[in-house]
Amino acid sequence: MSWLAQRLALYPLTKWQRKRFVVGGIAIIVSGVFCLIVMLYPSLVWDRSSSNINSLTPDVKNGKYIYHLSGCSACHTEHVPGAEELAGGKRLRTPFGILVAPNVTPDPLAGIGGWSVEKFADATRLGISPDGEHYYPAFPYTSYSRMTDQDIVDLKAYIDTQITPVNEKAEARDLLFPFNIRQGMGMWKLLYLDDNPKTSKVVGEEAKRGEYLVEVLGHCGECHSPRDIMGGVIRTRWMAGVPVGEFNPAPNITNTKDGTLHWTDQQWLDFLQTGVLPDGNYTGGEMALVVEEITSHLNDQDARAMVKYFRSLSDEGGADAVNPD
Repeated sequence: MSWLAQRLALYPLTKWQRKRFVVGGIAIIVSGVFCLIVMLYPSLVWDRSSSNINSLTPDVKNGKYIYHLSGCSACHTEHVPGAEELAGGKRLRTPFGILVAPNVTPDPLAGIGGWSVEKFADATRLGISPDGEHYYPAFPYTSYSRMTDQDIVDLKAYIDTQITPVNEKAEARDLLFPFNIRQGMGMWKLLYLDDNPKTSKVVGEEAKRGEYLVEVLGHCGECHSPRDIMGGVIRTRWMAGVPVGEFNPAPNITNTKDGTLHWTDQQWLDFLQTGVLPDGNYTGGEMALVVEEITSHLNDQDARAMVKYFRSLSDEGGADAVNPD
């Protein structure tokens, strides 16, 4: 007789205790099954596909604009002489190990040329590969989760038609245990993947456009917001910066005395379009690449919309209401 059976024989359970025992056991089993589904079958849990995405007409010109504003080349191209655009290979250092940006050229074998637009949308907005695996959030799908269907279609069309295919896979990632177990990203997504985060309270068409450009396409909060121990963005400290001494420090860009309150609108515009700072120096490091690959491609209207949004960022992080006028 097992230890448990012996204990039950000596101390028989009451009817109420037996009921709790059964219910608790069922709850544990159901929770375990749910966790397995989350980790192994993400498409059953996250499904935000649009039924009409295939009916949309691609606009390659807009796709080029989205390509730049979403920073595809900044991560997926090694910025060294002779590197092929979007061929991957750039090593991304994280607190959990080294990730290597994959090849996302339209090559059907080594890249994304064989992907349907639905699979591309799932990868971009949900972090799910065509094979049903989770992507690591160094790919900022937590920001791209709100990208519109039209922008997804246009971006895919631009990559498919304007980028040279490269038939060479990037090297493998080198992550520390247990972060090298990709299935664990399913549980992470339950905590941090949200297609409607309450980050800002902006009002007005211009500020809303700025919100989309900053929070979604530009994914600025991925670097300029602090993260918790699990690597998730702390949204209550949105854009409040990452202190020097922590991993990947970044400045506070809220409209506060510790941030960019003293910047004029024109100084903001000059910075976004050329990288020049209010003191006349130029930004360097990763931000110089961001200006080169992303913000310098903004049209004047969108640049002003971004400034309108940045002006809304409050002391606590997050954004307060902006006068639409």
